[in-house]
Amino acid sequence: MEAKLEVSVISPVFNEKENLKTFVDSVAKVMRSTGMSWELIIVDDGSDDGSADTIKELINQENTRCLLLSKNYGQTTAIQAGFDKAVGKYFVTLDSDLQNDPKDIPALLDKLIKEELDLVVGWRKNRKDNYFLRNLPSSIANKLIGNITGVKLHDYGCSLKAFKKEILDDVKLYGELHRFLPVLAKFEGAKIKEIKVNHRSRKYGSSKY
Repeated sequence: MEAKLEVSVISPVFNEKENLKTFVDSVAKVMRSTGMSWELIIVDDGSDDGSADTIKELINQENTRCLLLSKNYGQTTAIQAGFDKAVGKYFVTLDSDLQNDPKDIPALLDKLIKEELDLVVGWRKNRKDNYFLRNLPSSIANKLIGNITGVKLHDYGCSLKAFKKEILDDVKLYGELHRFLPVLAKFEGAKIKEIKVNHRSRKYGSSKY
């Protein structure tokens, strides 16, 4: 399908009711500042906290589209559902929990476009998560994945990424493969770089993502 917009921002949601309105407003404000044409696709992955009702109220927000999955399929399936519906030339993924900062989106897109890359990966260098439960296991996993695949990145787990649409045309996600998108993209010949991005403490909720 020929791209109809410049940027599709895709965000999977699981139990983020209290964050959604602020998240959508933040993304809209940032994307307006870029001067690019855009859409925001929110994919609810079977939330049971009322997130779906909040999402329905946001459907009429500026450039916002919503997908409601019938049950909790997992983050990978939710992201793929967003990819399947997106019409932008470039895709951006980020979580809706407000730990990823929408203000970083322009920097990722700028690097992607100006350096003619296929994928830009966010690196949460100063990660605001529990060190033993999140940060340490993630650090070990990043090194292990890099050593096995040869695709060495600091932060495979960061949801904030920017893609050229074409690099995803032959990639279909299932299981937990969203974490390995850089590896899958590299297998397709992608040019990949990473940049440092902001990371914030979770304010509301405790998603399993």
